[in-house]
Amino acid sequence: MGKGNKKGLFQQGLLILLGFAVGAASVLIFTNYRGDFKTREADYARQAPPSAPPVVTEETAPIEPAPAPAPVPPPVPAHPKARIAIVIDDMGPDLGKLKELFDAGGPITIAIMPNQRHSAETAKEAAKKGWDVILHLPMEPKDLAENDPGNDALLTGMGRAEIEAVLRRDLSSVPNAIGVNNHMGSKFTEDEEKMRLVLEILKKRGVFFLDSKTSPDSVAGRLAREIGLPSAERSVFLDNTRDVEYVKGQIRELVGVASRKGSAIGIGHPYPETIEALRQTLPSLRASGVKMVRLSELVNGARKTP
Repeated sequence: MGKGNKKGLFQQGLLILLGFAVGAASVLIFTNYRGDFKTREADYARQAPPSAPPVVTEETAPIEPAPAPAPVPPPVPAHPKARIAIVIDDMGPDLGKLKELFDAGGPITIAIMPNQRHSAETAKEAAKKGWDVILHLPMEPKDLAENDPGNDALLTGMGRAEIEAVLRRDLSSVPNAIGVNNHMGSKFTEDEEKMRLVLEILKKRGVFFLDSKTSPDSVAGRLAREIGLPSAERSVFLDNTRDVEYVKGQIRELVGVASRKGSAIGIGHPYPETIEALRQTLPSLRASGVKMVRLSELVNGARKTP
């Protein structure tokens, strides 16, 4: 082979080797680029937000908080002219309690125990003030051994003549009395025969009867209606617990009863706590829309004081 042919073969070999080198380099560059692209694509996929928001259906939708209810206005009394009467029992032993009640406001109905040191004077002063006066008549309770109603009490074991004599004496010790309510009397007021006798005597005397309802089985109200005697029944006891705030709550309960029914009668005692609760409460009663009146105004047909 000539020298020229050898030189041509050498150049051709170099070209072939150069082609292989360029091809290999191209393959390597393409492979690295593709791998790098896949890596960046994966990174992007991890960082990018979802391409579309989740579908919200009626079941998966978040529950919106309910709007706050509108303030409920205070109930308007069913009876715009509702009335209450407050009776204070056990008056008579202490005349100073009457002055404290005068200072608390009124009118308050004064229920006076018979034959006490200041029974007559208390009755006269209360009547002069224009307040109703009633006899707080002691009657036999069921637990007589534990609760003594006093020497001037009516007992179920008494006969007609004795009942008439005791009742006449008790009434005469409380001048200006236009009504009667029972002190204790859970046993006596359940006795139909004896209660009928007492109510008939009261009818002849022209005075009404307020049942203090010391027994849920009292027959007094039914018998009074049967014989045509003006009567009423206690709605709320004000001071079974001797606490100012408790008594104020009971007065509010009394106002609530009157708002629903048109009238209500509350009974309390001349305790310092009761008098203080009355002093704090009575001036604001007018704002409640309920009027405070004398007891006789809530007893149909009762004789009114002038």
